[in-house]
Amino acid sequence: MTINFGARGHDVTWASTPEELARGLAGYGVHTVQLALGRSFPELSGADALNPGMGAYFRRTLAAQGVDIAVLGCYDNIIHPDAGRRESILRKFEAYLRNARHFGAPMVATETGSINREGFAFTRANFTDEAYRETAAVIRRLAEFGERVGTIVAIEPGINHPIHNLDRVEQLLDDIDSPYLGIVFDATALLDPHEPVDLAVLAGDAFERFGGRIVAAHLDDYRLSDGRIIRCDIDDGVLPVAQILATISAHSPHLAVIMEETVNDAIARTVDRYAESGFSK
Repeated sequence: MTINFGARGHDVTWASTPEELARGLAGYGVHTVQLALGRSFPELSGADALNPGMGAYFRRTLAAQGVDIAVLGCYDNIIHPDAGRRESILRKFEAYLRNARHFGAPMVATETGSINREGFAFTRANFTDEAYRETAAVIRRLAEFGERVGTIVAIEPGINHPIHNLDRVEQLLDDIDSPYLGIVFDATALLDPHEPVDLAVLAGDAFERFGGRIVAAHLDDYRLSDGRIIRCDIDDGVLPVAQILATISAHSPHLAVIMEETVNDAIARTVDRYAESGFSK
């Protein structure tokens, strides 16, 4: 079975330079990264700082260790209720889209955020048709910009966001029928801790319904505690890892599978464990 394991750059917690990050990822046995400049190198993450030379430098530095950038992360509240703040966020995302090709990244990813002024705090107002329409309008703008510059807009659905379940994902993909709109699928992000479901079944359903539009996946293990989701290293929780990997391998061979909240040496342990189980690196 073919799984293209990757990690988030900031989960190599000791790396303070791009060179250290490249060596760390390769040393842990992964050759794909989701690079969030704001988390790994915040001084380089501003919209005005991005430029083709920076992208070429990161691409060259990581490639020297056999690492490619599968996803450029620019996670923010793209539906921020303050119009001025929202416009600033969207212009930054468009700067990432414009420069992504210089990093060698085919996509820029984000969650959809929340209409709540207090960041990503839970509110049922996110689940209304009005919130969906507002979110779809923003994503349509970004997808149209992505088409112009040749970069995929990758949206990660989440339980607290307007794109919060598989039905809303399908609705979004139907409403914005663009090859430059894709989905980052994270089963754990769609888990309601108060109404837990079988995430292996959820993953299978997602890939059956819109697997051709899934452009990357996250693997995020967890435990439940007092109605809260506690993230943890892979195999320290209850995520049906092998079943989800089998689904991904069957539907989308070599899809970038980015481990989340699995840090440092645990990245290598995960890659080795599942390579031994029949999944290739």
